[in-house]
Amino acid sequence: MSRLQEPKPKGWISKTFLTSIFLGIGGFLYGYDSGIITPSLALGTFVKYFDYPAPPLRGAIVSMYQAGAWLGSASVGITSDRLGRRKAIAFGCIWGVIGGALMAAAAHVAMLIVGRLLVGYAVGTITGVAPVFGAEIAKTNERAKLTAVNQMMVAWGFFIALWTGVGESKWQNPNQWRLGFAIQSVPALILGVGVLFISESPRWLCLKGRNEEAEQAFRNYHADGTAETDEWCKSEFATIQTSIQEELRAQHSLTWGDLLKTPPFRKRLFVGSFVWAAAMLSGISFVQYYQTAIYATLQFGEEQQLLVSGLYGSVAPVACLLSLFFVDKINRKTILVTSSGLLCLSYTIITIIAAVFPAVPGQPTNAAAQRGLIACIFAVSANYSALLGPMTWIIPPEVFTTELRAKANAVVQVIHYSISLVITQCSPIALAAVGWKYYILFILTNGLCTLIFAFAYPETRGKSLEQIDEIFGDVIPSASAIAESSSVEKGDGAITKVEHRGSSKSE
Repeated sequence: MSRLQEPKPKGWISKTFLTSIFLGIGGFLYGYDSGIITPSLALGTFVKYFDYPAPPLRGAIVSMYQAGAWLGSASVGITSDRLGRRKAIAFGCIWGVIGGALMAAAAHVAMLIVGRLLVGYAVGTITGVAPVFGAEIAKTNERAKLTAVNQMMVAWGFFIALWTGVGESKWQNPNQWRLGFAIQSVPALILGVGVLFISESPRWLCLKGRNEEAEQAFRNYHADGTAETDEWCKSEFATIQTSIQEELRAQHSLTWGDLLKTPPFRKRLFVGSFVWAAAMLSGISFVQYYQTAIYATLQFGEEQQLLVSGLYGSVAPVACLLSLFFVDKINRKTILVTSSGLLCLSYTIITIIAAVFPAVPGQPTNAAAQRGLIACIFAVSANYSALLGPMTWIIPPEVFTTELRAKANAVVQVIHYSISLVITQCSPIALAAVGWKYYILFILTNGLCTLIFAFAYPETRGKSLEQIDEIFGDVIPSASAIAESSSVEKGDGAITKVEHRGSSKSE
């Protein structure tokens, strides 16, 4: 049976899209947990309760979240491969509930930091698995949209967090800051319980040899009762099953060290990792976490800082929603190059404005310059949320083979959170020491990323997860090998013929 063409999508509301929205609660948790610390650091009651933490301690409070996420990411390759995609997500959610409760009840800064660590561990685990899960259940023509949903949910999480901070500032209570931390546990609980009631990833089930369960899961996601779709499901599942069997025969059982052993694997790891490195080097985490400190340098009061940060958080959800309409229609490289180039330009303008029109305490400020700087900060958010941000969720899961995907995505997330940890820890210190000169760093990093995306990145749009193998120079089975493996024995003993992808190709 030849590989059939994918049935044309019937609108946006499909089973896989709804599933991706639900899995996106993990992205919401990431955005909310990242965002809630921003208004908290601007609340007088918070900083007073924790004895006005100095810049290094403020950096530690923020960056401990990244440290926890680093640990969660480092372990997710093991938990995801052994427990499955669903149970690994549920496992991470347990720590999210506990961490949120600890932060809400924090009696001292150590308790707050431990809570941040646990919440970070939860987010690192969930964000290491959920995009993989989404990519593995998606059709080729909707894969980018389904995985980009994570960025939209991150944006909504950040939006809710910032406006929660605005609401807290209106509540005249010395414990006002505890409310935002307590809310963190709610999405973790919903996701942790709910994920156990959806079907497991068919590709993971095939990887474990549970082929009957895998086929049923595949049909749960894609069958709609029509003859056309039923035939496509049979053909596509047979192709996926055969592809995974070929991977296992060729690669046997991959270890962590195997990620670096061959040029195709190294290239995959570079492509998957660098997009997240570029995202962190874009300066988005610096702007998100420390924007209130930037507004403070403009001589804004507490209420103004929180209001502007709330407005900042309103930009990303709109930009992310717009991205869903074009992310499957525009080449990945075009989006990446455009985004990094515009980010470089935005930081150049921010640096010039901050240098030429500094806000000096006790002296009049240039209102037009202030508005221009804030507009550029908003432009950074809109750019990242619509362009570079969605690519961080789309590219890593799609460039790795099924057996490699969980381990490699764990490495990708470790790199992501490592860079974020350094930036969040160092930024308040650097901002206090050199002021606007710190922005020059992001002009340089975004300029460098623009060049790398333009000249060192492959294009993967429009390719199935199995077809992407050829882009990276994987060894495709020879004609004789294809003939020998063209019969796939299903769990019920029936034999299904499939047409394999590609032809003989050397590494």
